[in-house]
Amino acid sequence: MLKARFIDVTYTHTEGMETCIIPPGVHFPGNTTLLEKRRMLEGDGELAWLKTSLLNEPRGHVAMYGGFLSPPSNDSYDAGIIWSDGVMCNDMCGHGTIALGMAMVSMGMVPEAEDGHTFIRLETTAGLVVAEVCSNEHAVLWTRLENVPAYVAAQDVTVTLPGVGEVKVDVAFGGNYFATVRWEDSNLRVCPENGKQFRELGALVREQVAEKVSIQHPTKSHISYPSATTDLLVTFWHEPDRSTSFYRNVHVLGNGLLDRSPGGTGTSAMLAMLEARGQIKIGETIQSEGLLGSGVFEGCLLRETKLGDVRAVVPTVKGTANIIGYAKWLLDRSDPVGQGFVVT
Repeated sequence: MLKARFIDVTYTHTEGMETCIIPPGVHFPGNTTLLEKRRMLEGDGELAWLKTSLLNEPRGHVAMYGGFLSPPSNDSYDAGIIWSDGVMCNDMCGHGTIALGMAMVSMGMVPEAEDGHTFIRLETTAGLVVAEVCSNEHAVLWTRLENVPAYVAAQDVTVTLPGVGEVKVDVAFGGNYFATVRWEDSNLRVCPENGKQFRELGALVREQVAEKVSIQHPTKSHISYPSATTDLLVTFWHEPDRSTSFYRNVHVLGNGLLDRSPGGTGTSAMLAMLEARGQIKIGETIQSEGLLGSGVFEGCLLRETKLGDVRAVVPTVKGTANIIGYAKWLLDRSDPVGQGFVVT
């Protein structure tokens, strides 16, 4: 009998953005920090092979995003979670947290609170994230996450785009770094049909920002940009389609992936940027629309705080997700194609 390795995963979508939730049965070495576990996923060993096998083709695809559950570092957390696409890990993921929280309650992975509001304390490499999951006797309804502190790292960075000219970019941290671009071209609006153009524009913005800005997170020494292990996402935003929303946007990741959802860490970064610009106030609730325009995330800043000596704000983001399927994958080390590949 050949040795066979199977792994069970859960698939969700959050306003169209897929997440593959990988259970804590993945055997990370004991006595390692969450950041050390992440480095294993980023390396070239067994865990990195598992990541590429699950998230890239032929089992995944270019827009597949994954969350690797792990035991937390200590009892102050309920679970550890490492976020990654098929190429690169990220410090936080908001759409994934919304889905993960709802899935954990739906699947009985955590005890459901009697009052229908279950709080899950998640350890991420960006810090503590608390997911409040609302449920009733029939269904799990939504997740509201209290994110890590957000802050503005740079303002008015000038970049030049073809057919547009010079535009100003603000860089803000909302669990990941985002270069935010107020998009004024009424002939190119955020929608699935224009994904290719925004993907190309995002690459140009990222390249120019990397040449002009050097950023170090005030309290997390492993988070800096430019860096081989820290992505800079690019956000294009303009007026919304709904009268109740503040903006519509699309986030472009470093590998060209387009976030289908309004973006959780992206909404957090946008909240910090808008508050610093005086366009919203702490305590004000706004709604953000994503690439598909199918639904909204609700964002709010709870309070001011400090990251070292840097002023920051604490964002919350609320949204909903759906479980769309389960899979039992056979993983075969002798299959080179099955180890995952990317078509650019």
